[in-house]
Amino acid sequence: MKKRNILFIAVIVAVVGFLFFLSSTAKKPPLMPPDAIHKNLADTRACAPCHGPGGSSPLKKEHPPKRHCLKCHKPG
Repeated sequence: MKKRNILFIAVIVAVVGFLFFLSSTAKKPPLMPPDAIHKNLADTRACAPCHGPGGSSPLKKEHPPKRHCLKCHKPG
């Protein structure tokens, strides 16, 4: 095998390894609490009363789109 091919393969392996490292250290969204309120939650419309404006636990302004809660937050 030529030296150039070995170097190319090494660079590809390094890039793939670096991307894997970045994906594994990314901040993951918190799990839903394992309480009675969140236990059987199946519809994101049920989130709005507590996590909407004026609710007991409103979301921060910098929170990503607020219509798809169950896409990121999984049961705890």
